[in-house]
Amino acid sequence: MVALNERWQKATRSGSNGQCVEARFLDGIVEVRNSKSPDSGLVRFTRPEWETFIDAVTEDGEFRLS
Repeated sequence: MVALNERWQKATRSGSNGQCVEARFLDGIVEVRNSKSPDSGLVRFTRPEWETFIDAVTEDGEFRLS
């Protein structure tokens, strides 16, 4: 997993269509937003919640699509 910092970072799998997810680590919280509409709100995770979420959506995780 890429280490997050206080600057917004786009997901490495984001395409060129402008529909990207950005995340940052700020004051002990991971924040996630839509880069196409950054002022429309964000979702906040604690560090353990973020790690659980990432584990669940990875290839071998709970939310695997196939």
